[in-house]
Amino acid sequence: MRFLIPLALLACRNNDDLKDDVVAEDIVVDADGDGYIASEDCDDNDPQIHPGATEICDGLDNNCDEDIDEDVLTTFYADSDADGFGNADLTIEACDPPEGFVENGSDCDDTTDVSYPSAEELCDELDNDCDGEVDEDLEIDFYLDSDGDGFGNEDEIISGCYPELGLSTIGGDCDDGDEAISPIANELCDGVDNNCDGQLDEGVTTTFYADIDEDGYGDETNPIESCQLPVGYVENAADCNDNDTQIHPGADEYCDQQDNDCDGQTDEAGAVDGSIWYYDADLDGYGNANNTQISCALPVGYTADSSDCDDYNNMISPAMQETCNGYDDNCDGDIDELGALGSTTFYADADNDGFGDSAESVAACTQPAGYITDNTDCDDNDDDINPDALEVCNGEDDNCDGNVDDSTSVDAQDWYLDSDVDGYGDPAVSIVACEQPPGHTSNDSDCDDTSATINPDTIWYADADADGYGNSSSPQASCLQPPGHVDNNDDCNDLSDAVYPLASELCDNLDNDCDGDIDEEDEVVFSSWFRDSDVDGYGDATDSLYACSQPVGYVDNDLDCDDQSQTVS
Repeated sequence: MRFLIPLALLACRNNDDLKDDVVAEDIVVDADGDGYIASEDCDDNDPQIHPGATEICDGLDNNCDEDIDEDVLTTFYADSDADGFGNADLTIEACDPPEGFVENGSDCDDTTDVSYPSAEELCDELDNDCDGEVDEDLEIDFYLDSDGDGFGNEDEIISGCYPELGLSTIGGDCDDGDEAISPIANELCDGVDNNCDGQLDEGVTTTFYADIDEDGYGDETNPIESCQLPVGYVENAADCNDNDTQIHPGADEYCDQQDNDCDGQTDEAGAVDGSIWYYDADLDGYGNANNTQISCALPVGYTADSSDCDDYNNMISPAMQETCNGYDDNCDGDIDELGALGSTTFYADADNDGFGDSAESVAACTQPAGYITDNTDCDDNDDDINPDALEVCNGEDDNCDGNVDDSTSVDAQDWYLDSDVDGYGDPAVSIVACEQPPGHTSNDSDCDDTSATINPDTIWYADADADGYGNSSSPQASCLQPPGHVDNNDDCNDLSDAVYPLASELCDNLDNDCDGDIDEEDEVVFSSWFRDSDVDGYGDATDSLYACSQPVGYVDNDLDCDDQSQTVS
């Protein structure tokens, strides 16, 4: 008789107890407690694996029949186009679908994601819905458009999905060999039905008129309809005498008792051989040069003189005297020019700052451009300099008060005493000036102006382990020493107070003294370890080495008298 005893119970009993109950040969082991001994169980460390277990899809031999996942794998189909339907000819068996595989294999074309069962049929020469038919009920009729004018021959019909080059959805072309002939073409006067309406040259012929005297103007009483201009004809009918080449519209009118220009008048104003007369509206004897009339005789209200500059005011003419009244009284082309009665003195304002130069003036009726009545500017070439300007620090008398860059300058600044010459000044001692005085600075952030080494640029380093040595990667600029900071950055490990320059080297796998070496032999007291060849826990006194930690195969005693035999120790 054999006993099935769990290993956990054996560990709790000593050899004498076992001798009383069983013989060692009768003990069998069921380590995972699943009811199957190790010789029958294919994995005695997993209670879910044994000959009586049900095979599941997990990549393991659950029932110990030497087959893995038999009869529980699922067939998956490659889905190359990622449309959710797989290729029935490309399969794989697995517990879970691999990437790019799906559970159904009903795709009829796995190279495109627009073809699969239940997809909408498109007119694209593909069987989109996998029903065995291509483009069913989707093709449309097109007309052959040989000349590419957008209109096709209704006698040439081609069916398809898309209007390819040379096809059109619109018919009605009456000449598909000429792109200039179509239903939307303009009818031309060329003996051809250009717009395909069944008529020739409708509404496009031109009326021409006989030009017997060949002066370029036709006789309206002698017309003809034609596409082309016949010899001896013109397009206009404006000639009033087609037997005289000197009489037609556009001809010069002469004082000859004839209507030379065909305007219905004889010897009217404007005759080329007539005299020039000037309109004299104010009847002062001087006419308006811009209001003239050419005629064979003097018209009423005109004169032969053209020098009046205001023909509506008889007080203005070349015979009048110039005065300050806003008019060109004497018609010399200038209004209220210098010398006119009532002039005022103005001063040049070259910099347009509203203040004039007393050294440059002019007397005029009205204020000339660039001149004003003020004469108090001290520099008329700079618009930033005048009596109303603010004094600024620029080396100039900006406000014309006779002083340059005084203490009232708006941009004068505070300068702070820098006794220790470190670039930072004492905020309690300052003066106001345009230029930086010796021994002063514009910075007022010094916290100790008696020491050049103490200022806002003083660098302190974090000392996290409080060993008196700072971390170079954690600097902080400050006038005063911040808590937890020191003035050096010599620590190579600011997380351990056993690591800093000149510290004692310890056997702890750290660079304790920050010299770049770890546990160096000339600075550390190492432990002695003795080889334990027979692995009985006792070492050989004749075979030892030094190390910080216990090497494999070594112990910390040298008590073995025979390290080649495990029974001797």
